[in-house]
Amino acid sequence: MTLENLVRINQLKKEAADKREFQGLLKSAVDRLNDAENKTLSYSSRFDLAYSAAHGFALAALRASGYRSD
Repeated sequence: MTLENLVRINQLKKEAADKREFQGLLKSAVDRLNDAENKTLSYSSRFDLAYSAAHGFALAALRASGYRSD
């Protein structure tokens, strides 16, 4: 399924990319990924941080491409 198909079925909407928003999303994802390496945290907390980082990277890529989840 292409991104345009997701726009057509109202799962995504087109919105101009915003460099400042992208940089904030990217920084947040990097911070979470770095925090996930903290061995003093439980495995479940580290997993949650890594998962959140992956989601942040995906969201940053989506926003950089001119889309936003609806």
